[in-house]
Amino acid sequence: MGDVYSIFPLKRKDKKRYHKYAAVLSQHPRFKSLIDLIGPIQPEVPIWSSIDDAVLYSIIGQMLSLSAASSIIGKLLQEFKTSSVVINWANKTSNAHGALKGISERKRKALRAWKIFAQNNHGVWEDWRTSPLDEYRKQITNIWGFGRWSADMIGIFHLGRMDIWPENDTGIKKSCRLIFKTDQYHKIKKHISGCETVAAIYLWELLNRKLTSALCEKKSNG
Repeated sequence: MGDVYSIFPLKRKDKKRYHKYAAVLSQHPRFKSLIDLIGPIQPEVPIWSSIDDAVLYSIIGQMLSLSAASSIIGKLLQEFKTSSVVINWANKTSNAHGALKGISERKRKALRAWKIFAQNNHGVWEDWRTSPLDEYRKQITNIWGFGRWSADMIGIFHLGRMDIWPENDTGIKKSCRLIFKTDQYHKIKKHISGCETVAAIYLWELLNRKLTSALCEKKSNG
């Protein structure tokens, strides 16, 4: 998710929060190799400044590569200035057929659904930071056009939850097969329980920094 860090202005950077989680993850030898290779990631982990920023990425990013999503969002923000204004535009154009400005009709409808939800449930997302995970995901996925992946991106990059494991993300699956020799959550859970979000960020960074070959070489030499 590397480029996601620079799409929106950061609300804050938490430089200490992740140290204890990395220590727990290091108990798995292959994950320890990953942490040693990447080094500290805590200064690079943002919390997006607004729920609308998180919603915009979580919808635009569906089924797109990071570079494609970043390009579309960057152009939208250059034109409309804020995520809230983009969502207002999507609401007004949700019934227009076909893609507009790189956003499909379905994604514009999803942004419209968010606008309606937010108007009818103002501020409910503040409770999502501490809601039981299943309850949080249920509330998000009940909004038209929002799936598990969108819920997980909002949970990680805006709410700052530590219990999010985005098992539907293709990058996570790829990295898990390299580190854990499987991408099945029930087999991985014991190694990441309580540290799911930090584990996911390290696994994304493995791909973002193109370090898969370096990790394999490190393991061979070790």
